[in-house]
Amino acid sequence: MKTRKMKSMPLVLSTILLGSMMFAGCSKTGVISSPASPAAAEKETAAPSAETKKLDPVTLKWYLPQGAFPDAKAVFAEMNKITKEKINAEINIEFVDWGNYDQKMQAVLASGENVDLMFTSNWTNDYVSAVNKGAYLDITDQLKKYGTNILKQVPEKAWEAPKINGKLYGIINTQVLARTPGMLINKTYADKYGFDPSKAKKLEDLTPFLEKVAAGEKDKYAFRVKGNDDQLGYIGSALGIEYFADTNPGVLLINDNDTKVVNLFETKEYVNFLKLMHEWYQKGIIRKDASTITDLDADEKAGKYITRTAVMNPDVPANQADRYGNGKPENVLTVQFSAPYMSTGSIIGTLTAIPRTSKNPERAMMFYDLMYSDIKLFNLMNYGIEDKHYKKTGEDLIETIPNSGYNVASGWEYGNMFNSYRTSPLQPKWFPAGPDMNNKAVSSKVLGFSFDPSKVKSELAQCASAISEYKAGLITGSLDPDTTLPKLNEKLKKAGMDKLLAEMQTQIDAWKVANKK
Repeated sequence: MKTRKMKSMPLVLSTILLGSMMFAGCSKTGVISSPASPAAAEKETAAPSAETKKLDPVTLKWYLPQGAFPDAKAVFAEMNKITKEKINAEINIEFVDWGNYDQKMQAVLASGENVDLMFTSNWTNDYVSAVNKGAYLDITDQLKKYGTNILKQVPEKAWEAPKINGKLYGIINTQVLARTPGMLINKTYADKYGFDPSKAKKLEDLTPFLEKVAAGEKDKYAFRVKGNDDQLGYIGSALGIEYFADTNPGVLLINDNDTKVVNLFETKEYVNFLKLMHEWYQKGIIRKDASTITDLDADEKAGKYITRTAVMNPDVPANQADRYGNGKPENVLTVQFSAPYMSTGSIIGTLTAIPRTSKNPERAMMFYDLMYSDIKLFNLMNYGIEDKHYKKTGEDLIETIPNSGYNVASGWEYGNMFNSYRTSPLQPKWFPAGPDMNNKAVSSKVLGFSFDPSKVKSELAQCASAISEYKAGLITGSLDPDTTLPKLNEKLKKAGMDKLLAEMQTQIDAWKVANKK
């Protein structure tokens, strides 16, 4: 994504609104065909089976990174009416603040708490690390048995990404699984300072415009970035870099046919990016305290930011209008830096896992399957209660009610985002736009490869520690890469980076042989 509501997360990510219905199915190539209309799909929702009625009542606990909403309990109560009828289960959903989610989930997993569903990714609550610790259940068989709607609606080739040692531990949240890197720009300020976004082909092209904004808008910030951002998740492919985790120095250069693993902090592409961030910081384009900030939700909602890096998707203008368009989708300009790119990282950026501590894993999978097939359930989660939190203006169009008490609008984070209503007629319908982007994306040369760090756990942990010491300052520009990177690279060497990179290379080479790539 993530597109997401682009709160304090990568939009990896991301994507969020629209469309609706069930896919007609997947072909052998993984191409998804277009479904019926949203209205038809809602009417086709299956009634509870006789088997379902025999199920004992259960309550499922689900953790998600999300802000607080006053009407959340009322919305969840409405959702439970559906889940109670269909699978005899109620859902206890706990939203955890974005900035605290990773730390909170580490504590939850370590405590042995009974949890049935949990958001996991490569940028918060790390998926691969959790799997290697035995925190999640193998869902390979459960998905086939209880996740038929999920399997219909995810491209077949994408399932290779979350596999670890041939087994699945995470459910892919359906969205545009390929990332198209770019920038969002508030049109009001582009017009004010005479900036033509069509002429911006790379980040550097925005420098003159951002300088003008920084000088002329003293109560706002020209460019949004914070200390815990995963900037590679937003624009890595535009830099020509494919990465595995933002605390792993080993990366691949997309145009390298030999798929050689190299140190991120020695690539000219990333070094130049960090130098640009430092230049922007020195020119006042980046706020001085950016490295210490982990949550910008309030400032974004207040319209304090003019631009940001992001993953470009058809819904971006609509779902970012309140943050980067003065409330108007047509006021959100987008700049695309390169073609959509599908990688293991872009797919595992938004997964849902069933923790090993779950007492009802089968029912958890049944519930999650409903998030793909039940349009009403999905949009309750996404936008709340009709006529209380939003009003319908068309078959799949809604208008959210300001300050209504609920508007999560983060469909990329759970279930099938293509089921989401549109919030603007300017937003293209997700069908066929979303599936087409997935089917036409450039695929990574190592799509499906997941690094197993078991042989280099110590080295990876020490490298992560070294990176975390400098990362916030580097990506926000407050640290000079010319003086900082030599120190970081020296620490990475001492941490065992060479052994780590060698192990990654060995695994990639073996994977290529096994997959004949």
